[in-house]
Amino acid sequence: MKTLGEIIEAARSGDRPDYDDMRFALCAVDLLMTFDRQAIWKLSAAETEGKKPFMVNSAVWQRDENFDRVKRAMGKTPLAYLGASYNPDNPEVQSRRCKSINLMGKIIQRAGKEAE
Repeated sequence: MKTLGEIIEAARSGDRPDYDDMRFALCAVDLLMTFDRQAIWKLSAAETEGKKPFMVNSAVWQRDENFDRVKRAMGKTPLAYLGASYNPDNPEVQSRRCKSINLMGKIIQRAGKEAE
């Protein structure tokens, strides 16, 4: 299997990476976006609450962490980056996803009833 960086470069160059390479790469990029979203929310909360820019509350720290995280991900195969905890072929991952989706559905449904 190719590294995430190789898969992205191949796709951008007009090649057609195989199905599993693309499927796992998509999951890896989604995970990277999740980390970025969490970082932005932490920075927003810190700014809103007037916290000093230190560690996770620092834009500089988050920038450097993002750079290192993406660099690590690009040098690994998508499956190695995802690990067992995020491998979409892992039945435990699918079970956890199903439970989370059901829980979120209940929360959304309850919030809708309370808003009425």
